[in-house]
Amino acid sequence: MLKHLLLPVDLQHPSSWDHALPTAIALARQNRARLTLLSVTPDFGTPLVAGYFPQDYAEQTRKALHERLRVFVENHLPADLHSDFLVTDGKVWEAILECAQQLGADLIVMASHKRPKLERILLGTHAMRVVQQAPQSVMIVRTAQH
Repeated sequence: MLKHLLLPVDLQHPSSWDHALPTAIALARQNRARLTLLSVTPDFGTPLVAGYFPQDYAEQTRKALHERLRVFVENHLPADLHSDFLVTDGKVWEAILECAQQLGADLIVMASHKRPKLERILLGTHAMRVVQQAPQSVMIVRTAQH
């Protein structure tokens, strides 16, 4: 029986949640589990890059994303569902794994779409990295191709 599900969402890309969110809601309801939505603000990568942004840029971005995610949860999650949300920063796949560990999530639900073979080899995907390294179960919900 599942107790805690984690669903990473990118609010700028509905394909990250349009199919995965209903699946996660259904699983959470069936198992009477908590559903946590996670959004990640990417890090700058290096201090050199960070120097080109205003000093409080990362904090302002995190606050704005937190508010957008709060409104998203209010509009997309049923009120009777045991749910919450959080915003963190860093490399997306690493942040997903770290949050899943900290929350004690026993299932990560993620959206993925088919990628050309060469792109998969060269770049990989967040979903592939999470699947490869997560100690808990990961459910990949395939999205429609455009």
